[in-house]
Formats: sequence, C-alpha cells, structure tokens
Amino acid sequence: MTAVKAALLVAVAAIVLAVAVRYYFTGHQVPAGQPPLVNLTRDSLTALKGDFNSTPDYVRIILLLSPT
Repeated sequence: MTAVKAALLVAVAAIVLAVAVRYYFTGHQVPAGQPPLVNLTRDSLTALKGDFNSTPDYVRIILLLSPT
C-alpha cells in the first residue's frame, strides 16, 4: 500500500470517527419549532397515527431507519 493510500484511509477513518462522536453527543437535538424526536414503540403508534393524520392537506413523510 502506498503512503498516499494509507494517508487517505487514515483521513477517512478520522472523519467517520469525528462524525460518529458528534452524533453521539449532539445528534439528538432538533431545530427550534420542531417536535422532539421519539422512539417508535407499540405504545406510541396511536400518537403517531394521530399526529400523522392531523394535517391531511400537507405532504407527510415517515422515514424509518434501522441499524441492521
């Protein structure tokens, strides 16, 4: 492996680590005026459905992310 490739690999790893650390410490904040983030559980589905259907004249999007 050349020195340039090794340096690039170290730089990419450092960037990924920096982004992960930043998300861990500040990733759970939302902009002002936006409702807070919630965990989706069986108990919270009724509230989600009510919030989703409360404004039918607007476009709504649900983004589900899974770590696996």
